[in-house]
Amino acid sequence: MIRIGHTPDADDAFMFYGINSHRVELSGLEIVHELQPMQQLNRWSLRGELEMTAFSFATYAQASCHYRPLRCGWSLGHGTGPQILALPGTSRQALREGLMASPGDLTSAHWLSRLWNPRQQFVSVPFDQTLEAIVSGRTLGAVVIHEGMMRAVEHGLVLVEDLGLWWAQETGGLPVPLGLNGVRRNLGAELQQRLGQALHDSIRLALHEVEPALDQALPLARGLDRERCREFVLRYVNSSTLDPGAQGERAVAEFYGRAAAAGWVEAPPLLDWIVPGKIESFNRFRES
Repeated sequence: MIRIGHTPDADDAFMFYGINSHRVELSGLEIVHELQPMQQLNRWSLRGELEMTAFSFATYAQASCHYRPLRCGWSLGHGTGPQILALPGTSRQALREGLMASPGDLTSAHWLSRLWNPRQQFVSVPFDQTLEAIVSGRTLGAVVIHEGMMRAVEHGLVLVEDLGLWWAQETGGLPVPLGLNGVRRNLGAELQQRLGQALHDSIRLALHEVEPALDQALPLARGLDRERCREFVLRYVNSSTLDPGAQGERAVAEFYGRAAAAGWVEAPPLLDWIVPGKIESFNRFRES
């Protein structure tokens, strides 16, 4: 049995379209999907709990002993990323000196916000409650991820900093590394490659059949209408999700280099990528 961990979010549902619709060939393998918030997947990955899982780039620094990373299925922010939100009238200085809600200390968003302001005070809040933490007055601001970024206006909140844009400005235009997938090291190279190829094929099919893939993603979009769901999903699932390229690898090296300089990790983790092959034709996919 292969347990695959991913989040119950629209972008992950979109990426797994090919696998969930049984269009990608995985015969002979019993696949069980474990849908959990990223913070839970991050915790499990520290123990090597699942055979294949998504996790944050921040967490991979500690989970690399259990998992080989895939060179596909990355979430990269190109000039956009986690957002720091607050109520109108909140000054940037007050926010930097106040309490901010974080979606979890194992998330890449948390690392980015610490790079943005090393002295920031945080309280961990489930990612789908960060907006409410501001509105209720529990915190002065929040680091917001996933669909929450698309719902700021309806909660009366304003953008203080887009951490993806900030990162691009800091690094000369590099995308910001957020999440990736890995396969457990003890599964062996052949099965690792097969699972990595399956995810690559699944994403490729979703990008080829966007509307049916959106049908699968929309029930997990937490109130977004179809157009806003499409905007959110394609922001993070695109050609660089299939192949992050040299620029993506430079971004990851920069991310871990800054973490090491800050003393959060002793050294950058092992990046022995599982590299999927290229697809020549969509004929390999089963008909729906």
